[in-house]
Amino acid sequence: MPMPTDQCDLAIAQYTIGQKCTPELLEEVRALANGAPVRATGPKYPTSWDLRPRRINLHTNADRIIVSINCG
Repeated sequence: MPMPTDQCDLAIAQYTIGQKCTPELLEEVRALANGAPVRATGPKYPTSWDLRPRRINLHTNADRIIVSINCG
């Protein structure tokens, strides 16, 4: 079943879990997602609570290791 265009595709970023979040990695995911918004969240990153279904969120721990991903 095709993904609605107003929702992100998490499969694109699944490979990032366990990797260190870097500006280069964010750009790589953005390119793979055809320019969809991508952001890092976690203790080292300021985060707003605005919801954007197309955006891929990479959730990190205190060491900037990606521990989970979601849309929003």
